[in-house]
Amino acid sequence: MVRNGKILVVLGCILIMISGIMMSYNNYNNKRAFTESHKIYQKIQTKVLEEVTVDENNEFTEEMKTVNIDGNNYIATISIPVLDIELPVMADWDYKKMKIAPCRYYGSIMTNDLVICAHGYDNLFGRIKNLTSGDLLVLTDMNNNEYIYKVEVIEVLSPNDVKEMVESEFDLTLYTCTIDNLNRVTVRLNRV
Repeated sequence: MVRNGKILVVLGCILIMISGIMMSYNNYNNKRAFTESHKIYQKIQTKVLEEVTVDENNEFTEEMKTVNIDGNNYIATISIPVLDIELPVMADWDYKKMKIAPCRYYGSIMTNDLVICAHGYDNLFGRIKNLTSGDLLVLTDMNNNEYIYKVEVIEVLSPNDVKEMVESEFDLTLYTCTIDNLNRVTVRLNRV
């Protein structure tokens, strides 16, 4: 009986150490993502102001201008004042890129169907679940045009609800994993 108790204490200590290591790893990724995305955000601000172009023909295009920073293409910056978030947005997504910054998952600002995804780190999209209806967000494209959006709905979708994610009546969708990684916190916004 005493031996079983000692084994359980040792197992408990091992599990506490493992959870501490996991917390440290998540904190490291959170800080790394913040540092990396903040540097890129600053580079984009400088580069965009140097390269602003005007389309004199006012031609509509679904393609958004990109700016290349450190080998990655970016389509916009995103600012969420109520969460004190300013981040670059990559032109396309994959899991490796999402460790750096939010990524375009689908659509365009021009066609009012843009979907942006990011990891749930606090310094990326981990706090979007705290947004409320009426909160404002600003997207700035690589031509330095600002688009203001208002939060309409916050919902939770299954990872299998791809069609519902990309085919919505909203102009902009932000999403990230829930804390248990089983679902997606989804924020729906419309342009103001």
